[in-house]
Amino acid sequence: MDYINITLPEISNVAAQIRNYNANLDEILAYVNKNMNDLNSVWKSEGEEVLIQRFQKFATKFIEESEVIESYAKFLDKTVADYDSLESTIVSNASNFE
Repeated sequence: MDYINITLPEISNVAAQIRNYNANLDEILAYVNKNMNDLNSVWKSEGEEVLIQRFQKFATKFIEESEVIESYAKFLDKTVADYDSLESTIVSNASNFE
């Protein structure tokens, strides 16, 4: 039978990596958003307005997904904390049997 062996430090590391990737994506979105706003200062037309509106709609969804990703990282952190606490309780209770 095959087993999956995952350690708590590995889970913490994955949560940190997820946050790092998410932060990088947020920085890219901010950069593109700045460029879109800069475009607004040099290009005035109906097409520009449509482009800006569509980008803002995309950016809103992107931000929502970023929040979901952060929630997942928090879930992993909480899982590690809960398992670590449970392990400490088990060790403490087991020592009472000595």
